[in-house]
Amino acid sequence: MATSSLRFRLLRWIGSAALVLAASSGAAAGDVESRLAAGEIVLTTRSVAGCDLPEATLQAVIDAPPAKVWKLIDDCNNYSRTMLRIAESKELMRSGTTSQCMTVVDMPMPLSNLTSVSVAESVPGPPTWKRTWKLLRGDYKRNEGSWTLTNYDAEGKRTRVVYRVLADPSVSVPNYIIRKAQESTLPDMLKKIRTLATR
Repeated sequence: MATSSLRFRLLRWIGSAALVLAASSGAAAGDVESRLAAGEIVLTTRSVAGCDLPEATLQAVIDAPPAKVWKLIDDCNNYSRTMLRIAESKELMRSGTTSQCMTVVDMPMPLSNLTSVSVAESVPGPPTWKRTWKLLRGDYKRNEGSWTLTNYDAEGKRTRVVYRVLADPSVSVPNYIIRKAQESTLPDMLKKIRTLATR
């Protein structure tokens, strides 16, 4: 059986790849807008009917045009470079707006890496750039979500990013560890996207 320390490290790795979920919470719309304007990364969650785990939503503003951010979000082949804790990624097929993406999450020893294949729909803007995905197969009970990009300013030089994920990896970890881990791991993913997009 994994120790508490190993379980915590496990969730930090999973969360960095956007698989960590949190207990339900929310924030007023006005509060979210003021926090985004101040440069914060805002994380909220909500309960989903028929699912024991909540859906997490991350919002942030990136100082780069949506089209530039989109190149990172819609490039499965380079997720191992652009997303945290992705050891391997490959676009298996693309036809029009539909693609299949394989990813391998690099897990700490002695745990095995987590592999998944998802089907994605990618619709570039303007005015909205959106990539949605659902699990086809892999080491998860459920894994689905979306990236949505829109202009944050009238000039189109800044991007509002909304990242949504509902995921249930086939790993048993206590809820209190999930809640603790998500506070630092999910925002780290957006911070990396910010850094890459503003280079």
